[in-house]
Amino acid sequence: MSNVKNAPRELRREIGLIDLVFLSFGGQSPFLSILSYGVYVFLSVGLIAPLAILLGTVMVLVNGLVVYRLSMRFTQAGGYYTYAYYSLTRRLGFETGWLYTIYSVLYGAAYVVAATSVLSAISGMPPIYLLTSIFAVASAFLLLGIKPTTKYAMVASLVEALAMASIALLFLSASGWRLYNPLAARVTPGALAGAAIMGAAIPTGYGSIAPVSGEVRNPRRNVPLAIVTVILMGGLLAAFDVYAIAAYLLGLSGFQGSLLDLIARRFGLITLAFVLFAAANDGVLATLAFMIAASRTLYAMSYHGLLPQKLSEVRGRAGPLYASLAVIALYALVLYASCLTANLQAAFAAIGFLAMLANSVVHISSNFSLFKIALKRITKRKMEVALSLAATALTLYLFVQSLSDIPSSIILAFMSLLVMGFVVAEVGEMAMEEQEE
Repeated sequence: MSNVKNAPRELRREIGLIDLVFLSFGGQSPFLSILSYGVYVFLSVGLIAPLAILLGTVMVLVNGLVVYRLSMRFTQAGGYYTYAYYSLTRRLGFETGWLYTIYSVLYGAAYVVAATSVLSAISGMPPIYLLTSIFAVASAFLLLGIKPTTKYAMVASLVEALAMASIALLFLSASGWRLYNPLAARVTPGALAGAAIMGAAIPTGYGSIAPVSGEVRNPRRNVPLAIVTVILMGGLLAAFDVYAIAAYLLGLSGFQGSLLDLIARRFGLITLAFVLFAAANDGVLATLAFMIAASRTLYAMSYHGLLPQKLSEVRGRAGPLYASLAVIALYALVLYASCLTANLQAAFAAIGFLAMLANSVVHISSNFSLFKIALKRITKRKMEVALSLAATALTLYLFVQSLSDIPSSIILAFMSLLVMGFVVAEVGEMAMEEQEE
C-alpha cells in the first residue's frame, strides 16, 4: 500500500501549441473521416451533405467556445470530467467522466473499424488481421508516452491536411469548376439533424485536447487556441472535400461504386495507394489521440479518489501507465466484440452513433459547468451565460431531432450506459460514506 501512496502522481508539462494542434487534428482522421462519416452523411442527405457538415461544425464550434472558456480556468488533466467535478458536483463529475470515457473509446474504435473496412475491401485481407495491426501500433505509441506521439502526429497530420485540400481541388477541376447550391436539395429536419450529428463527428476530434491539459505548457493560452484551430481546420476542410466530390458526381450519370472506386477511376492507382496509406495512418492517429484522452480522464478520476488509486500512478515518460493499460483493455473489448458480432459497416454506424450521443451529453455537462460559474458574477459574465445557453439549446435541438433517425436499439444501448453510470456513481458514493463512518 505504501508503494502506491509514494508513487509519482503528477504529469509533466512537455507539449506545446503545435504539438497539441496536430495531435488533435490527427485525432479527427481527416481522410478517413471523409471515407466514413463524410460518405455516410452524403448517402443520408445527398447534395446537402456539405451544409450538414457545416451545421455539425457550428454545433461543435459553439460547444468548443464553451470548452475554450473553461480551459482558461481549469488547467489540470481530465478535461470535461474536471470541469464538472469542480463546478457542478462530485457525482456529476463522475457521470461526465464515465460518459467521456465511453465517447473517447467508441469514437477512436469507430475509426479503427472504418480503416479496417476500407483496407479489407481493397486488399482482401481478413479484417481481424488489419484491425489487430492498427490497434497494436496505436497501443504501442500510447505506452511510449505523449511526446513521441505528438512528433509522429505532427508530420502525418500536416501531410494529410495538404492532401485533403489537393484532392478537393482535383475534384473541382475535374468537374470543370462546376458549383452548385446545396440549399436546393430538400430533406426533412430530422434527417438533416441526424446527418449534422454524424457530420459533427469530424471536427469533434478537438475533444481529445482538454483531457491532456495537464501536460501542456502554458495551458491557459495553448489549449483554447488549439481548440478553435482544430475545429475550424477539420470542419471546413471536410465540408470543402465533400462539396467538391458532390460537384463532380453531379456531372456523372449512372456511376455506381465507392468513393475509393471513384478516386481510382479518375486519378489513378498512385492516388488511390496514397489514400489507402492515409486511411491506415488515420486509423492509428484517431485511436491514439483518444486513447491518450481517455487515459488522462481515468487518471484524473483516480487522482480525486473516484477510481482505484493505481490508475493515477505516473511511470516516467509513459505517463499514467495503468490508466493507459485500462484504456487498451476497453478498446480491445469494443473492437473485437464489434468485429466478431457484426459486419464492419453496421459496427461502424452503431459505434459512431453511440459515441456522438455520449459526446452530446458530455458537452451539455460542460455547458452547464460554464453556466454555473458565470452565474456567480452574472453582471460581468453575461456573454458566458449567453454562450452556455446557446450551446445547450443547439445541442439539445440537434440531439432530440436526430433521435427519430437513430435506430431504437442504439438509443436503448445508450440509455442503458447512461443509467449504468448513475448506478456506479451511487454505489461509489455509498462505499465512500461507509468508509468515512
